[in-house]
Amino acid sequence: MIIIPYIITTTWFPTHKVPEVVKKYLEVLKKFPPDDSLGESVVPNAINTNKRGVISTGIFKVKEGRLEEALTRSRNSMALYQSLDEFEYKIKIWYTIEEAMAAIGQKMPD
Repeated sequence: MIIIPYIITTTWFPTHKVPEVVKKYLEVLKKFPPDDSLGESVVPNAINTNKRGVISTGIFKVKEGRLEEALTRSRNSMALYQSLDEFEYKIKIWYTIEEAMAAIGQKMPD
């Protein structure tokens, strides 16, 4: 079975931190430019706000066999934000429904 997971990174921070986060984002982008050998950025950054601040989500579709390397790269790039107060993030791995069903020995109906 071919497994092509998604790495979904979500960040959140207060609106008054936007200038600092944007500055850091540009630094991180220089250190970790897009790497197409690992997969494709399906949603580079989707941004929204609420009463608590800014929320950003990115979705990266990993190429087959590159999950560990792509996950390490995601973790390393997010670690650069740790110097920013009130900046939080989480990184999760999600699978397609076909992959999830295959993991339990099932197939999608035709």
